[in-house]
Amino acid sequence: MTDGDLQLADFKRELRSRAAAVRDGIDPLRREEWSSLVCRHARKWLEGTGAKSLMFYVPFRSELDTRSLIKWCWAEGRKVILPRVHADSGELSLHRVKSWNELAQGTYGIPEPAGTSPAIGEEDIPSVVFVPGLAFDARGGRLGYGRGYYDRLWDRFERASASGTRENTVWVGLAYGAQVLPEVPMDVHDAYMDMLITEQGMLNCRKKGE
Repeated sequence: MTDGDLQLADFKRELRSRAAAVRDGIDPLRREEWSSLVCRHARKWLEGTGAKSLMFYVPFRSELDTRSLIKWCWAEGRKVILPRVHADSGELSLHRVKSWNELAQGTYGIPEPAGTSPAIGEEDIPSVVFVPGLAFDARGGRLGYGRGYYDRLWDRFERASASGTRENTVWVGLAYGAQVLPEVPMDVHDAYMDMLITEQGMLNCRKKGE
């Protein structure tokens, strides 16, 4: 790693600590209220897009709560896809889930599809991915947790789109307004969001490099 890479890594570690403290410091009742608003904004957008295959995360600790949106998708007959962490390979496998009963406590204590759940094929890649994070910015920049799972998944989807084998996936960051910063430090391997949804509404993000 170059000196610049090391400095960026150090800055990200410090920023993660600060951003986690900000998110954890939001009153739980306020987090619940804002999560409900974000899910309402997302539902309205999904009603307009008609997207049928959606990837979510199950909330952990102080993350924005997606569960009401997941339940709405089940009720609407939309395909809900959740990730399973493979710490040995650093990858996420994707699984269709039809009820909470199909989840088990996984890596890092995060609820995820049970080990017996079959992974979906490349032809079933979701059209929308809802992503958690510690901080975001208006460019679509995202500060994750430092393990790179979503960054590698984003790269995989981008390469599939570039090959012409499938349409682009829309990446949507879900966050409280307090998590939106003027600028998030990004490097060449980091995933950019196409959209950001907070309790204040929706933001179409500028693309990478613009």
